[in-house]
Amino acid sequence: MTIRSIGLSVVGVSLVLVSSCAYLNTTQKNALGGGALGAGAGALIGHQTHHTAGGAAIGGALGALAGTVFGYQVQQQEERSAAQQSQINRQQREINKLKKEQAAGRSDDRY
Repeated sequence: MTIRSIGLSVVGVSLVLVSSCAYLNTTQKNALGGGALGAGAGALIGHQTHHTAGGAAIGGALGALAGTVFGYQVQQQEERSAAQQSQINRQQREINKLKKEQAAGRSDDRY
């Protein structure tokens, strides 16, 4: 198997994985992406030592692990940001409600 065919295979598998990731969370997407990139890099490096499959397996495992760790951190930050934005939205609604009540109170004072 040539390096070119290995590269094309990795690109093909990566495209399939990326297109099927619609229902995966951030951690899972990064684990798949890291695994695919790691497998591709491992295969290319392993090819130089005539251990393409072993290199792909090791690279895939390490890439998936790294992708999982990175994805987990990103997902945690996304969840914190979403919780903060939800709280900001709730507080803004409360502020708007109080402003309307205050404005209604002022208009009642005029009569």
